[in-house]
Amino acid sequence: MGLFSIDFEKLYEDLSSRDEQILGMFCIQYPIYCIHSCILDSTKDPLDSLDKVIIDFFIAKPDYSIQQVGALLGSSKSLVEFRINKLIYDGHLIAKNDGYFLSEEGIDVFINKILIRQHKKSYDFYVDGITLKPLPKVFYTFYNSKYVNESDSYSYTNSFGSTNTIRPFGPDIVHTPLSKSLIIEEIKNIDFHNREDMKIPLGLIDIEDLSFSKLSFNCIVNITKKDGLLKKELLDGYPFYLLSDNNSYYEAARKNIISFENNIKDKVRDLQFKIIIPRQREGNNVNSKPILVSNWQEIDRYKNSENKCFSFSTEDLLKVIEGVFNIKNASLENIVNDDSEISIDINSEMLLNSPNRRKLISNIIRKRDYEFGKSDNNVFILYIYYKTTDVFVNKVVKLKNVLDNYKTHQMDMVAFKNKHPEYKYDLKKCLVAAGEYDLLEKLDIKQFMIEI
Repeated sequence: MGLFSIDFEKLYEDLSSRDEQILGMFCIQYPIYCIHSCILDSTKDPLDSLDKVIIDFFIAKPDYSIQQVGALLGSSKSLVEFRINKLIYDGHLIAKNDGYFLSEEGIDVFINKILIRQHKKSYDFYVDGITLKPLPKVFYTFYNSKYVNESDSYSYTNSFGSTNTIRPFGPDIVHTPLSKSLIIEEIKNIDFHNREDMKIPLGLIDIEDLSFSKLSFNCIVNITKKDGLLKKELLDGYPFYLLSDNNSYYEAARKNIISFENNIKDKVRDLQFKIIIPRQREGNNVNSKPILVSNWQEIDRYKNSENKCFSFSTEDLLKVIEGVFNIKNASLENIVNDDSEISIDINSEMLLNSPNRRKLISNIIRKRDYEFGKSDNNVFILYIYYKTTDVFVNKVVKLKNVLDNYKTHQMDMVAFKNKHPEYKYDLKKCLVAAGEYDLLEKLDIKQFMIEI
């Protein structure tokens, strides 16, 4: 799934070091405005000195042609023409039939020098779609390519040959109606010393006109458990992290997103996972796969759910365990299903009936597995935790750990059995249960085939 670029294992390790267990992640589109404006800015332009020379030529001889000025400057006609048009646009130069002349403002700027030169230019500001407050510089640079624009769309052709259009824009919080006067006030009120951090031109004088585009920014809502209590918090799905940073990966994933969280805490705290079992179509003997969803669309109906994460019936959870996680023969006695924990105790029947025993054993060793959801349902990932109290399964897990320390292509099975006598009589059965079919084949070849 390409929605985010986050290192799950790194995040898991960081949170585990804090004794926090990840239960799952939701995803939401947070509203943002891109404000397209025309501003007056006194910040010096690198080509201001060139403009001053052009002005001096026109003061001396207003009817100089653009080609003549370019020749005298040793510059191209297109550059000179561009700068002349800029001077006219800024209101410093006036074009007449008999040449170019300074305006009153231009005289005060370039001759009398009693005014600071002001540039008119287009500028895009990014503001929070809820509070309408300006966003920091990182949202102009690193995150600039991460936004979903209201006009974005893409098409794909399905297996039946039909072409469908997808429009990914779908904010999960309504944009606050735009107040132009408030936006201008919020931007201009940023202190001069903080403007650089907010990507606001240091010489900003006024904002003359503005329009806007609606954007959204995909965020993660992470749920962790510690000492029986849940924590639901926003995470950056695109954390910028360097090994040289003093902060941890988790802290990097929190750094730029906290201001968003403060605006939607009341909603985030009541988020829960739910299950939908699709209705089976007539004539279709294949059971439909359960769908993981969230309660975001009806979040206002949920109250006092801070310490609840799952809203599953046991019957539906069993269908998820079988249909989503591919674990067969699970029963009520093997699962834990409460508001803040989903776990399963794997027995030998589940292991031997698994379509992918190697993966299941690996997950038992890792003690977890996960399943991605769909962003349309506000579900990013759901974790399920494994344990085993089954004697045979524990024996297979131990075998898997032992085998991982061997170079299997060099294994002497006789020596192996002598070193691990507990597998003397059921090694093949354990290899089958572990999904180690290649090693089992080598063992059979060694045992039953004659070497030539």
